[in-house]
Amino acid sequence: MKKLVIITLALMLSVSAFSQTSGIGIGAELGTVVDFTAKFWTGETTAVALAAGFDWGGYGGLHVNGDFLFHMWSFDVGQDMMKVYFGPGVGVGVYLGTYYSYDTYSKVWLTLRAPGGVGYYFHNMPLECFVEFAPGVDIFGPYGFDFRWNSYVGARWYF
Repeated sequence: MKKLVIITLALMLSVSAFSQTSGIGIGAELGTVVDFTAKFWTGETTAVALAAGFDWGGYGGLHVNGDFLFHMWSFDVGQDMMKVYFGPGVGVGVYLGTYYSYDTYSKVWLTLRAPGGVGYYFHNMPLECFVEFAPGVDIFGPYGFDFRWNSYVGARWYF
């Protein structure tokens, strides 16, 4: 009986992973900075995406982004699928370095984001590859009220 329960759970997890409208995806994204990322599906067309990373160049700092994504359009590509998504988000971070040797700027920033992108979902493996663009507005930070543009290429493996 114990083996039957384990096999059933394994099959259920693999089916949800291949559909990629449920489950949890964990991976990395490369772009403005390198981030670890996770995506949690909350419905068939909605998900919460989180990213955290460290900016080794520039100012040097830690940041976390959180986005609520709507996957409104999908396209079949053979047996695979592409989904276009967008949504509101927020980013927070702290700079650890100094800006041009002056230490008078805000070391903490808050950004309102508007990410959008395209995810490619493979039929035969629980993998999502994506391209994302995320314009934003810094509410406060080193430059005060300022515009920000981030772009990423990444992948997530679903469990």
